[in-house]
Amino acid sequence: MDNNSSTIAGDAFSNSITTWFWFAPSISWAPSDFNFTHTASVNAIWQIPVSPSLHGPAAAVLRGWQVGGIFRANSGVPTTPLISGDPMNVRNSGSDSFGIPDKIPGRDPINHNFKSNPGGVFLGYINPSAYSVPMATPEIASRCVPFPSVPGSCSNLLGNAGRNSIVGPNVYNVDFSTLKNFAVKEKATVQFRAEFFNALNHANFTPPLPFFGSSNAQIFNSNGTLQGGGSLQQPLVTRPRTIQFALKLIW
Repeated sequence: MDNNSSTIAGDAFSNSITTWFWFAPSISWAPSDFNFTHTASVNAIWQIPVSPSLHGPAAAVLRGWQVGGIFRANSGVPTTPLISGDPMNVRNSGSDSFGIPDKIPGRDPINHNFKSNPGGVFLGYINPSAYSVPMATPEIASRCVPFPSVPGSCSNLLGNAGRNSIVGPNVYNVDFSTLKNFAVKEKATVQFRAEFFNALNHANFTPPLPFFGSSNAQIFNSNGTLQGGGSLQQPLVTRPRTIQFALKLIW
């Protein structure tokens, strides 16, 4: 948990918002930009057993094989839904300009069926119906400046959808390898290797980001209308399946 995250060099992460509102520190107190709530890594290697009674060509072909694999899984990285522009007129020049929408109670902020392009948004991960622009109440209506396209709204009111309140898709990856050792001399072995990175060719997506890339976490325009954002970001977190073959001399 923190109010702002950066690397040792002070650079922001791709899902970071560089400058939060100093007058509302509670809304930025949230999981760090580099937070992974859960993570697991399992690896194994197995030497395929062959009967010691096997001899001749069959033994040469079947002996010396090993298979291995690495399975990795972790929760997605967090991101923040935003209103584009500077609706509160903070005039934070030289840094990120944005507004915060309101979270509508009882609605899931994530489209779990994002692969079906909900609402016509390609890979639409953020559910825009779970959010609204801040609305005026009778107590503050006289001090509100409405969004141009949303009567009764309050553009100069800070919404309650806090920092890093959405967690991106989980990440899964499987690497697989198989190898065979050929003894050529008493102290020398030639090893053949076949390695499959992201063997299942599973697509792991980056969450909608506030300002990097296409700024897909900005779900409302500065006039209060829906922007059609919320889609998962490109490029992928992991590369597509990669296969490589190698020979290694061990002595």
